Amino acid sequence: MSLPATTKTEPALVAGITAAVAAVLALLVAFGLDMTAEQQTAILGVVAVVAPLVAAIVTRSKVTPANRP
Repeated sequence: MSLPATTKTEPALVAGITAAVAAVLALLVAFGLDMTAEQQTAILGVVAVVAPLVAAIVTRSKVTPANRP
């Protein structure tokens, strides 16, 4: 799987993922999904931990080590 160039150089990717999940949760609640504030907080907490891990794993597989002098 090839990553877009912006994914490789944009550190705000993780923040964007978290913000997107928060927006989707807000939309679902607005349309009637019965979810408590605690459930929303728990989901966002998991996303805040998992998103950087996934980004690190994907990025790590695309990085070439630099030669040490």
